Amino acid sequence: MRRIPTAGVLFAALAVLFAGSAQAAPATYADDAGDSFDGRASMDILRVTIDKRQVNRTGPKSLVFELELAAPPETQLATYGIRTVMEGCGAFQAQFRPGGLVWRAGGARAAEFWTGCVTRHLPANFKVDGNVLQWTIPLEGLPKDHRAGELGEIRAYTSASEPVTGFYGTGNYEDIDGPLPIDFATTDKTWRY
Repeated sequence: MRRIPTAGVLFAALAVLFAGSAQAAPATYADDAGDSFDGRASMDILRVTIDKRQVNRTGPKSLVFELELAAPPETQLATYGIRTVMEGCGAFQAQFRPGGLVWRAGGARAAEFWTGCVTRHLPANFKVDGNVLQWTIPLEGLPKDHRAGELGEIRAYTSASEPVTGFYGTGNYEDIDGPLPIDFATTDKTWRY
């Protein structure tokens, strides 16, 4: 009778258990410290990360966008965002506009997701943890045909913004190649989720 080595059996069992559970590594890239246009650390981007993960033990898998700054964000007159292109859907953007009077007066959220293939803004679960801004959207909150796919042209930006809506300022909220953002971090890599 031939004996199968225990280590070989264990390795084979683990390979079967974890087959298909592999997940793409997060899309992450760094930006130079101290390169913000106006010198404020609160507007200086250090790192951008986009990931697909389960945010808590019972919740659904979500897309998580994180923007790490050199200091905690401003509370007024600023816009923070990560803009990318969702394959087959167009622009996909996470934004945070603290202090916009229209948003606060109407009870609207200062943080949201927006995408080109739907006519409404998508709710963002948003939090600030020190100098990291985090937007989260459950995959089931995305249009059905776009709950898996590819993101490209990933760009993060900070912008000084006007106090009423927070939409307009030094960086155009729809096209950050337009007026000058305070800081701008981009990568040409694409990422599958």
